[in-house]
Amino acid sequence: MDEQDVKSEQSPAAPDQPAPDPGTDADPLAQSSGVEEARSCVGSKLDELGGASMGRIDSVLADALDGSPTWLVVRLGRFGRRAAVPFDFVAPAVGHVWAPFAREVIRSAAELDPAGGLSVADERELAAHYGVQEGAGRLAALADRPPEDPASIPA
Repeated sequence: MDEQDVKSEQSPAAPDQPAPDPGTDADPLAQSSGVEEARSCVGSKLDELGGASMGRIDSVLADALDGSPTWLVVRLGRFGRRAAVPFDFVAPAVGHVWAPFAREVIRSAAELDPAGGLSVADERELAAHYGVQEGAGRLAALADRPPEDPASIPA
C-alpha cells in the first residue's frame, strides 16, 4: 500500500464532500439528527401553553450556515397564515408539538413566507417577540451576522 492509499483510508469524508473542520464545535451528525427530528414534526398539531391547538406544523427552517433547525413554521387557522415558533423551545411528541407560549403570543408573531426564509433582522425581531434574551440561544448565533444576510432557510 502506498502513501496515497493510506491517506484515502484514513479520510472519513467522501471524495466529493469536504472533510469536517476539526476546529469547529459543529457536529454534523447532531445537526442532521436535529433536522430530522424537526422534520418529523411536519404535519403535527401545535399546541400552545394552555393546551389548545394552534394549527399544524407546515415546514422547518434551518440555520443558513450550519444547517441546524431553528424555527418550525405553523399554519394558523383556516386561512393558512404562517408564523414561526423557535424550535429550541418546543417539545415534540407523537402527532403533537407543544410550545411554551400563550395563544396570543403565537398568533401575534409576524407572518412569514417559509419559502423565502428569514434574514438576520427578521430572526432578531421574532426572537425578541418570543422573549429570547439578547446574547442567548439563537440570538447568540446571530450576533456577528449582518442584518441583511440570510439566517434561516427552508430545511
